[in-house]
Amino acid sequence: MKLSTNYIVRVLATGFVVLILLSIPLFWARLLCNVGLYLWMPYEIKSAAIEPSGLLPDNLENDPNIERHSRVSAKMEIEPLLPIGIIEYFESTSPGQSRSCLILSSSEKDWAYFDNKSGQFVFRYVETKIMPDSDKLKREVQYYIGPEGISELPDKTLGRFIEPIADNSEFKTSLWKSSKIILYDKKLRHFFAINLKDRNITKGPQLSEDDTHRPIDIGILNKNDDILDLYWMPPTINNQSIYSRKLRIHITERDPGYRPDRYILVLDKSGRIDLLDKETLEFAGPAGRLPTPATLFPTYKNATPDDLLAYRVLPVALKEDHKYRGLFAATVNWEGTALALAVFDANGVPIKSDQTWTSVRRGNRRTHSSRAVLFGFPGAPAITIGKFLLENLHPPILFLASYFTAGSFEAASGHRALFLLPNSFVAMKGRDARENIAARFLYALLLMSPSIVLAILLALRVSKDAAIVGLSRKTRRWWLFGTITFGLVGYITYRLTRPKITLVTCANCGKPRRPDTDICHRCGSKWDVPELIPPAWRVLNG
Repeated sequence: MKLSTNYIVRVLATGFVVLILLSIPLFWARLLCNVGLYLWMPYEIKSAAIEPSGLLPDNLENDPNIERHSRVSAKMEIEPLLPIGIIEYFESTSPGQSRSCLILSSSEKDWAYFDNKSGQFVFRYVETKIMPDSDKLKREVQYYIGPEGISELPDKTLGRFIEPIADNSEFKTSLWKSSKIILYDKKLRHFFAINLKDRNITKGPQLSEDDTHRPIDIGILNKNDDILDLYWMPPTINNQSIYSRKLRIHITERDPGYRPDRYILVLDKSGRIDLLDKETLEFAGPAGRLPTPATLFPTYKNATPDDLLAYRVLPVALKEDHKYRGLFAATVNWEGTALALAVFDANGVPIKSDQTWTSVRRGNRRTHSSRAVLFGFPGAPAITIGKFLLENLHPPILFLASYFTAGSFEAASGHRALFLLPNSFVAMKGRDARENIAARFLYALLLMSPSIVLAILLALRVSKDAAIVGLSRKTRRWWLFGTITFGLVGYITYRLTRPKITLVTCANCGKPRRPDTDICHRCGSKWDVPELIPPAWRVLNG
């Protein structure tokens, strides 16, 4: 049988529809498995804590009247609907998120946004002035801000920002109207300080191309903060927190009205956290880095922001001297099964850390939560095996592509993937940097073995049936290759596009053959049709 163009187009179109219709229920089935695992997670492996926190002066932590030392704790609450793209889309359109140009919208009269068309920030708010007679005069003002200045009217001479990021912590309060707002433009490679009160903008020195700094966030650093909570509790005396006593200790996020006088945090693409001098707009040294949480297949490389499902960083200072003393940083791993917590001093040196563990022990060793969530609790192994088998129903070619592209996705988007599976066991192995490339790839093939075996069995079945219906040798080879490559999708596509022909028995070999060909496609004998010769006589009535 010779392939026609219409047949090829029909097969490709059918295959694409089958791929979509099969991927959707598999996605939801894997999601239900993940939800089941998250529901099985006990409280003990959802949180980590450090006590004492390590950033307070010794005279406070070692005070004999202290009943309880300071404590920093982090807790993860995995949202079961995290992978749903439509939910993520609407969340990302809220003010200050990735798909929203709106930075602030506190009221109908107070808002700020970035205008992509002009490349300038637009701020509008109600300004209050105290008149000589002590009366208050209120007026609505609107400013257009570019890298070259501030104006009450749009002006091209203000220049344009290209890819700016802003310190959103200022917009959580009313301070943005009177204090400096720090910006960074990824393309211009400059930091900027906007002072709305004095109507000016300060430009910092340009970062050279050789500079390794690649800032991606500034100010209060957090990602998916609805998944991760980070708390700090000061020491207590007589069941009263020092927070409410003479020496008041504040964390910037818990007391938005307080900021360290001199520094602001900057998160680098590599996961490093730096201090930026707000006056000179130059880097003042390292502040720490995002801690690396445990994974099922441990990795020795440092975690980057894209490798983490969530992170949160809080700087610490004493209100007495406004002196920066260090920071707390917490992170959640790609799969949402482990949490890491770390404390860094004012020089960026790690002094304390903790991970989420389980009380289940193997010998003298505790099991980290990323393994315990999958295998350490009743019912979890069955759900894990079900998730593993569902992943192996995916087309082998896309499954293999998930291995090679495992590190190129952002963690949260990997949970929403439909065709590639960055959250699969194969992809987890692809992100494992401990072993050499060959050993890691062989391990991934072992994880893919059910998918490969299934694809081979289905391909043999397709090849056998294709021979029966009379497809040419070349066509059978294409179907064999396609079914091995796409597995269940290839098999279903073949069954839907299989030629609909009624076979007859060959007089030579006795096997079913096509009646629309000159020779039998099984034995090659000719199609002999008995010649019908009309008789020379007829019987007539009467």
